[in-house]
Amino acid sequence: MARVPASSSGSPLKRGGRNHPAPGQRNVVRVDKDFVDEYPEADASCTELFASLLVVGDVLMGLHEPRIEATLGASQTAAQALAVLDGAGEPLTPSQIGERLLVSSATMTSLLDTLEQRGWVRRTPNPDDRRSLLIEITDAGRLTADTFLPGLHKLERRVMSELDGGERRQLLGLLERVLARANEVMAEPLEPLSGIRHRPTRLG
Repeated sequence: MARVPASSSGSPLKRGGRNHPAPGQRNVVRVDKDFVDEYPEADASCTELFASLLVVGDVLMGLHEPRIEATLGASQTAAQALAVLDGAGEPLTPSQIGERLLVSSATMTSLLDTLEQRGWVRRTPNPDDRRSLLIEITDAGRLTADTFLPGLHKLERRVMSELDGGERRQLLGLLERVLARANEVMAEPLEPLSGIRHRPTRLG
């Protein structure tokens, strides 16, 4: 009998949310053998890959986030904003930072307030546009970036070194294709989800 896709812990995903097993218990997602009997418009391997990528992203964020918060006392998004400014090599407008982080202008304003309060950035007038400001990283911000970024990159190497160089290049190429297709689908007009389901008859 087909069920909803199994979670990484082996139990069904909860409707409207995710299961969050204890660390170390996450695995790729597998669906039941008769999954396509219940969802005839689906493909088992596509569902397994899609759901597994969500699990992988969740786990990787779970590696980054608590370590950033323990190191900086700041959020993952704040650290990303600081990294963007550090890597830019020049002041950026709030909208430029927001575009790279994919956050709203309201979130960006709150984020910059936090960074400025920490002394990591400063707001300066934009000589090219009186209506906007430029955000510049401070010496304290650079020192902070020099502290946490090397640690993050070491962590990334610890995880990804499970694959050899050729496997990493192959995976990156495959992910590039998946992202390209996902971007195409995102650009399409939004439609309500619908489809065919043959709900199994439960005995007893």
